Amino acid sequence: MNLPNTNPVNFRYLSPWLIGFTLLWILIYSLVFPDPIGLFASNWPLIFVGFAGAVIGNMTAIGGGIVFIPVMMFIYKLDPVSSLKLAFVSQSIGMTSGASGWLQRKEVPLSLLKWTIPSLLIGTAIATFVIHPSPLLVKGLFGPISLLVGILTLVTLNRKGSLDTLPKKALLPVFIISIIGGIITGWVAIGEGEIIAAFCMLVYGLQANKSIGMGVVLLSVNSITLALIHSLYFGGVPWEMAVFTMLGCLWGGRMGPYIAQQFAGFNMKRFFGWVALLDGAVILFQVLRSYYLN
Repeated sequence: MNLPNTNPVNFRYLSPWLIGFTLLWILIYSLVFPDPIGLFASNWPLIFVGFAGAVIGNMTAIGGGIVFIPVMMFIYKLDPVSSLKLAFVSQSIGMTSGASGWLQRKEVPLSLLKWTIPSLLIGTAIATFVIHPSPLLVKGLFGPISLLVGILTLVTLNRKGSLDTLPKKALLPVFIISIIGGIITGWVAIGEGEIIAAFCMLVYGLQANKSIGMGVVLLSVNSITLALIHSLYFGGVPWEMAVFTMLGCLWGGRMGPYIAQQFAGFNMKRFFGWVALLDGAVILFQVLRSYYLN
């Protein structure tokens, strides 16, 4: 998805609310955790994990889960469902931080949100309450979905599109695709943003910036919904780790649209596409290896 490096709306990376939320994070972190210094000494690298995940998620609409889930499962040895819950709460910060930037740049087709937000919530409900994510489901689907979003990222690199909104005939297909994206995201934390963005670009020629902006906003709504459900209803969020990825997401989420404004980003998106492919291949290999060994 090749983005132009100019935009009539000048988007600045640093903002007062970014500083304000960081200070709020420091206050809450100091009060909630019994040994904040010791915990920070153990988990501070997760801030950079969160930052990287949020940058990737907001430049491509893939979602930070493409980073969080593999890192948490393979490096921090967290179980798949706990990794998924961490991805939800982290993305709720990172994608919302980035969505504010895309909205500030006026790159989100607002008229389409009334069709896509209700449908993604339907998909989210199905994936959360009807077919609840399990370790096997998370691991089994993350690889193929990661491969899919990687392919979509690479396929749409040179697509610019000419439309700034979609024709009426596209509304029902977009509604259905958004439901599918919501289901997938509820199971593996990625999918909604990139799938809807690629569909709008490839099928209807929606402008690349508009497609990505809408994908980021939708994934933000999706992640907030899932984070609230898993935090308040199901529980099991590893907060002692998520608190650090959330801080990184706060700053990384703003970096995605800022980089998109400053640079064309072609090679970077190519790199992110290959990262998604590599993630998918590694996890798919691990799943198949475990299956045949057992």
